[in-house]
Amino acid sequence: MLAAVALAALLVPVLAKHGPMEQAFRGEIFAAPSFAHPLGVDGVGRDVMTRMLYGARATLGIALGATALAMLAGALLGAMAGTLRGWFDVAVSHVVDFLLAFPSILLGLVALTIMQPSPASVAIAVGIACLPTVARQVRAAFLSENAKDYVLAARAAGAGRWRIALVEVFPNCVSLLLVLTTLTLGTAVLEAAGLAFLGLSGQPGVPEWGMMLREERSAFRIAPWLCVAPGVAIAWTVLAFNLISDGLQARRR
Repeated sequence: MLAAVALAALLVPVLAKHGPMEQAFRGEIFAAPSFAHPLGVDGVGRDVMTRMLYGARATLGIALGATALAMLAGALLGAMAGTLRGWFDVAVSHVVDFLLAFPSILLGLVALTIMQPSPASVAIAVGIACLPTVARQVRAAFLSENAKDYVLAARAAGAGRWRIALVEVFPNCVSLLLVLTTLTLGTAVLEAAGLAFLGLSGQPGVPEWGMMLREERSAFRIAPWLCVAPGVAIAWTVLAFNLISDGLQARRR
């Protein structure tokens, strides 16, 4: 499932015959899906299949950027809190608990209020919104591993705190990080689409799945396929990431 989306994003120059903003079919406005236009034509004469292909690249790009930010910053904070303990752990825990009290979409909106609307801003905002969950999970994993016998043995042998964290604890948390990465990717796709639907991903007309839903919702009664295509694509991609996460979680057990 995920390979289909990834190939669509990678092979856009080969599969797309027109530009995503090109209004090449003004005489076929709201045309239903056909052999020539598998997903129909939108209200200004643009081929929906072409825009969906470019939208896959935009949506996955935002999700990957957001996940990279959330995993790097969140995992670092969680690992440091679980390793250093003391006042640093207390401070990180309180901040994370405070942020988790708010819906992630609200955190994204707050982050976007101080940035210009653009795909990069959405990636940063979604990354910030996903960061607290990652930090909390990684902190819990490091605290759990630090209480195990192999860590106590390494500490008794004279290993330093950071050596234990990097050499002993971190390798045993890699499987958790993989599960968190796939979960965060699915969440990021959904959050990015939600923020784009609210009109916060940049200029109107940008080929992004959430933005496409926003633009075509007014034509749902006369051309429902225009909304069905991006909606199904979002659900398909999120489901793919969640299934991968479930598989990785099962292997951890």
